[in-house]
Amino acid sequence: MGILSLLKPRKRILVLDDDAAMRKLVSLLLKRAGYRVDVVTKGNDAIKAIESKDYAAILLDLMMPHEGGMTVMSHLRAAKPDLLGRVILVTGAPDTVLVSLRNGIFGVVKKPLDAAELTATVKKLTG
Repeated sequence: MGILSLLKPRKRILVLDDDAAMRKLVSLLLKRAGYRVDVVTKGNDAIKAIESKDYAAILLDLMMPHEGGMTVMSHLRAAKPDLLGRVILVTGAPDTVLVSLRNGIFGVVKKPLDAAELTATVKKLTG
């Protein structure tokens, strides 16, 4: 039995964000924490990824010009409500906007991003 077979498989995280710097930062933080990270820039690409892979957590940016986190949230509510519990919103949206969206999701990490808060929230979700 090789050492690789003794290692636990890394959990996969999906990140949706339109900001290149934010995608790079979040991806780097999560990879350093031991996760496999898939990054997409459009909501429809996130939906395709969710349909084809199993994600331990789904990080969504709500405030995007096209097909953002709201597109994905609508899809999940209609087609896969069981996955809402894996959603973490990473957003600068005002709290008044977030109140209606919090129902069923795991949590929210506010921008500007706190690296420790992000990784702690993902670890809490993924166990």
